[in-house]
Amino acid sequence: MSLIEDFKHMKWLPLAGGALLCVLGLTALVWPGRVAKILPLCIGAAILGLGLCEVASGFLAKSFLPEYIPGMRKLQGFVNVAVGLVFLLNRTLSLMFIAVVLGVWAVAFGALRLRDALRRRASGQPWGCCAGDAAVKFAVGIFMLASPLGSMAAWTVMVGLFFLFVGASVIFSAVYLDRLPRDFEDF
Repeated sequence: MSLIEDFKHMKWLPLAGGALLCVLGLTALVWPGRVAKILPLCIGAAILGLGLCEVASGFLAKSFLPEYIPGMRKLQGFVNVAVGLVFLLNRTLSLMFIAVVLGVWAVAFGALRLRDALRRRASGQPWGCCAGDAAVKFAVGIFMLASPLGSMAAWTVMVGLFFLFVGASVIFSAVYLDRLPRDFEDF
C-alpha cells in the first residue's frame, strides 16, 4: 500500500475535527449572544476535539509520513488538548482571560504553521497555503491580545470566524491530500 493510500484510510480524523470547528464557528456567528454565555465550554470542546484529532493523526501517521509531520501533529494536538481542558475545567473564566489565552494560542498555532511552511519550502513542497494560514492566525491572535475587553457579542463573532477558518483549513488540507497521486513518485 502506498503512502497516499495509507493517509486516505485515516482522512476522517481531520475531516471530523474540521467539521466540528465549522459547526461551532457557524453557531457563534448565528447566535453570538447565546454562545457568549457558554463560550468557555464551546471553545474548550472545539479545541479539545481538534487536539484529539491531531494527536490521533500524529500517532497513526507515524509509520508512513515524513518524520517531522507526525511530531508536528502530536505537538499541536497536545497543546490544543491542554488549552481545551483549561476551558472545560474552569467554566467561570472571565472574558478577558479567554481573549488572552485564545490570543496566545492563536499566535502559537500561527508560529507552528509558519514553522511547517518553512520546512515545506525548504524541502520543495507547496508552502504558500501554510504561510497564509500562519499569517491569518497571527493576525487573529494579535487582535485578541490588543483588545481583550471588546464587546462580548463582537468577540464571539470573531471567535466564530476564527473557528470557521481553522475548520475550513483542516477540511481543505484533508481533501487536498486525498487527491494526491497514489505515490509521490507519480509527480
